[in-house]
Amino acid sequence: MDARTPKTPAARKGLTRRKLLIGAAAATGLVIGYTVWPRDRAFNFPLREDETLINGFLKIAVDGRITVACPQAEMGQGVYTALPQLLAGELGADWRMVGVEPAPLHPLYANRAFAADAGASMPSFIGNIVNWAAVSIVEQIELQATGGSTSIKAFWEPLRLAGAAARELFIRAAARQLDVDPADLDTANGFVEGAGRRASFAELVALIDPDDAPASPRLRPRPALIGRSVPRLDVPSKVNGSAMFGADVRLPDMVYAAVRGAPHGYQERSTFGGEAARQAPRTLAVVEGEGWHATVAETWWAARQALDLTDAEYHGDELADSAAIDAAMQEALDDGERGTAFLEVGDALDALAQGPSVSADYGVPFLAHACLEPMTATVRLTDGNAEIWVPTQSQTLVAWKVADALGIATRDVRVYPTLLGGGFGRKAEVDCAVQAAIIAQKVGRPVQLIWHREEDTARDMFRPAVRARMTGALGPDKRIAALDAKLAAPNLGASLTRRMMPFFASDGDSAAMVKGVGDGPYIIPNLRVAHVDVPTPVPLGYWRSVEHSYAAFFKEGFMDEMAARAGLDPLAFRLRHMDENSAQARVLMLASSRGTLAAAVPERHGKGIALHSSFGSHVAQVAEVEVPSAEEIIVRRVTCVIDCGQVVNPDIVRAQMEGGIIFGLSAALHGKIEFEGGEPTAQNFDGYPLLRMDEAPEIDVHIVPSDAPPGGVGEPGVPPIAPAVANAVFAATGRRLRSMPFLSY
Repeated sequence: MDARTPKTPAARKGLTRRKLLIGAAAATGLVIGYTVWPRDRAFNFPLREDETLINGFLKIAVDGRITVACPQAEMGQGVYTALPQLLAGELGADWRMVGVEPAPLHPLYANRAFAADAGASMPSFIGNIVNWAAVSIVEQIELQATGGSTSIKAFWEPLRLAGAAARELFIRAAARQLDVDPADLDTANGFVEGAGRRASFAELVALIDPDDAPASPRLRPRPALIGRSVPRLDVPSKVNGSAMFGADVRLPDMVYAAVRGAPHGYQERSTFGGEAARQAPRTLAVVEGEGWHATVAETWWAARQALDLTDAEYHGDELADSAAIDAAMQEALDDGERGTAFLEVGDALDALAQGPSVSADYGVPFLAHACLEPMTATVRLTDGNAEIWVPTQSQTLVAWKVADALGIATRDVRVYPTLLGGGFGRKAEVDCAVQAAIIAQKVGRPVQLIWHREEDTARDMFRPAVRARMTGALGPDKRIAALDAKLAAPNLGASLTRRMMPFFASDGDSAAMVKGVGDGPYIIPNLRVAHVDVPTPVPLGYWRSVEHSYAAFFKEGFMDEMAARAGLDPLAFRLRHMDENSAQARVLMLASSRGTLAAAVPERHGKGIALHSSFGSHVAQVAEVEVPSAEEIIVRRVTCVIDCGQVVNPDIVRAQMEGGIIFGLSAALHGKIEFEGGEPTAQNFDGYPLLRMDEAPEIDVHIVPSDAPPGGVGEPGVPPIAPAVANAVFAATGRRLRSMPFLSY
């Protein structure tokens, strides 16, 4: 057969779907470490009858519609648009013909960015080995997870390679069809064009030969769709109501469940009274689990009403209590013998002992995630298999934990991820999915479990409360000569891994708890950052920006205090501690300029600035506030500058900065969870308010052009806003705010 003669379907019968997948994907470098997982793991991106699978990330219908597999959860951050843009830009697709579907569980879709920096703090020859081993582990355990602002970083290369490889397949198919040299062809807007000829993807899809897949796909220098604000793919369905969130799932013969959990710190259930609930007219079942109980009915409201008829008593020696936790953290700060230093430059303690120093204590409370969509999951069990529809940040963890709870193999669990009505780290947890699976097993019918708002708040996995003592001394040059930061807090990582990945659990290293406090852009000759572990019965979880959410407040608040002590304005003082040619310095100066930091403001108004680097991005913010009285703080305007490397979709970056600022302001002004007898004292939005529309400031976002590798976007907007507001309040009133929330002082 002539090389330019199109292969007929009959001629291609020897090409199995599996061969097409492995051939095309392996040629693009997408089957990373294919030999390390079982060979029976064929690619499983589902196909309709009119679709052809080009590679593990891409399928095309006969009418030219392109569907991209999205390995990351869409929770409002825009990955259902930005990730398809990467592939479509390299492919040369018409954006109007691009769609997206969630990727199924498969090693191809593992988030390798979680492991990429595992050996960053080690010598290079060791660190490279650690990084390789960590990536291999992530692939072998098929860790699909969304978090840590890793989506673009993790899939920047795989999706572009998938698009570039598909482009080459189409070009070679067109070259045979049009009888032209492939070198004269390129793709644009859904066509292969060149030499005065063109053919559409729809015409060519049946003519693709997987043997044409290039060993090293050529990436475009600047793909047309990357760096542009194209329309978001998830918005139309959210506007017209067809979008599928967790509670939208409906299955034949499905029943509904409501649940209530035990207090934090309980040891065992003392008594349980469920007879009144069982006798309620519409109750189908009452189910008891470990540390929780649930009621089941034909409607969710009937299940919720029956839940109020149950009565459970728990006991424990250390039920969560804020007064006791606060006392323990204060004792830890005051005990000079306690604490492990995780960052030491020079000899800070000796330098501080040589002369006068200034010290200030900062504090942040426990925080809930407060997703507007509460925890929910729908489970159907049939013939030893489990199907789960769930808004989750990790299909992998759901599959593991549900399989373990039901006593079945992980391969017998099918996870169908829905859209998330907010995640912020909370929906990386699997507690609701496990409960729903156990309830479905007990009642023998498909079950949809929805947590009511009070349960969602009370049984959260909380951002830890943290106390910090910042101690510094100025040198004769009005620079910080020595700085000691001591943090007292429970160990978030230990709490989470004991719960989620017990095989990785350790009560030891808590270095992550001080991340962001001392590893910023400031050059300080004597620096020490230490952590004291203060165990509590409160379950801890990842919260948007994690440790950076408090690290920036401590660091940037104290930088302002030291600037005042030095008699310098906050911007000049910071720049004295930085390489003025660095990316961070450029971001800081641009924020000061755009936010007119030095401009005069009315009485009782003030402006404050803060800078913080996290998740591979640099963000500076200037906040302008009005303080009419001691009980009021009105944030009028926030100027935000971000350098996040190469940008896929500028509108999404701006939206994430705006959302991060609003999220951070909610915590800074209002957020606080306190415990009595193991229960949060606030369990709904009346006691744990979110920022109202009339409190939202005007927000002006500027993106620094860059050719650097992509950084994170979903979380870096959160950390700087609290210190920027606190510093602005000082500028307006002369009063330092060292504890959050600011409106409870």
